[in-house]
Amino acid sequence: MATTNGLPVLKIAFEKAAAEVANRSKKGNVAIFVRDAASQGVHQLMSTAMIPSGLGSDNKAHVMTAFEGSDRGVPSLVYLVVIATGTEDTTALEAGLKSIEAFSIDYLAGPPDVTDDEMEVLAEWVKAQRAIYRPVKLVKPWKTAGSDDMGVIELDETGMMNAAGGVTAAEYCARMAGILAGIPMGMSATYAALPELTAVTDRTTEEQTTAINNGKLILIHDGLQAKIARAVNSLITIPENGKEDWSRIKIVEGMDLISYYLRTTIENEYLGRYPNTYDNKQILVTAISDYFRYLERAGVLSAGESYAEVDYERQLLWLTSQGVDTSGMTRKEVLEYQTGSWVFIRCGGRLVDAMEDFEVLFNNL
Repeated sequence: MATTNGLPVLKIAFEKAAAEVANRSKKGNVAIFVRDAASQGVHQLMSTAMIPSGLGSDNKAHVMTAFEGSDRGVPSLVYLVVIATGTEDTTALEAGLKSIEAFSIDYLAGPPDVTDDEMEVLAEWVKAQRAIYRPVKLVKPWKTAGSDDMGVIELDETGMMNAAGGVTAAEYCARMAGILAGIPMGMSATYAALPELTAVTDRTTEEQTTAINNGKLILIHDGLQAKIARAVNSLITIPENGKEDWSRIKIVEGMDLISYYLRTTIENEYLGRYPNTYDNKQILVTAISDYFRYLERAGVLSAGESYAEVDYERQLLWLTSQGVDTSGMTRKEVLEYQTGSWVFIRCGGRLVDAMEDFEVLFNNL
């Protein structure tokens, strides 16, 4: 007879009433793909000096764009995945994705000549990774239908130009991924400057607003320089327990970092290491609370609003499901009751957003 043990379960739920949030406490990591006959495999690059010498000149130039970041910061690390040439199928791309599953990646971009089939594979891989609380987000060109997913960022640009000529959205995704990974704590990528671009897609103000509301990442040019119009992902259908600001890249980055912190801390420091007692649950609660206090002091979480505690309601439901008579039990007795291998924690806080929308009134006295 089969058991119901399975693998240890780590459930981290983001709900409207108690969102678990944090913001970037470090600059992020990028993974980008190129096709080349030489230097195939995964390369961890700390700087442009580490770019494989065997790569073709176009690929070298492409990889360098991922390092540029913006005046707000640069990425910490670039994982370069060199796959075989040829776009007949997605085999090479799939093998490349498999080779980076063990790495911590914040933003991912496909090859500069990414195909429609490859974009589907990339999106599905990212969704699968995010389902197990790995914080990777895909930057891809927008197609005829948006992904409607907060883990997928879709660049909709057809009019980009630099000093050398036209730039496609697929070619620019590595650059954009590097920018997003380099944004530090407390900032967003909205209005991040793109000084190398001399032109972007021509849109009216109304068209810009419509594009952004439809989950498209677009660029604007103010006559002096190009910049990111509004740092949004492709999410336009808000989940039942979600919030509208889940469409903002900064907010999702915060949610990802807190889930990553909780998952890695629990897996590395607690899972399987301690008896499941109330005292040991409180050690975990304290660790989470301390991290939230740090984020409050850094101006990432709203001061005095974050919390972590043993989840009384979930523990009560679990005890009832196990046939335990809880009718005469006090709250303290429920919290301290032995719960097998299960640990139920609830935590939350309020993310402090970046300043992006302004209304200034001048009185001519």
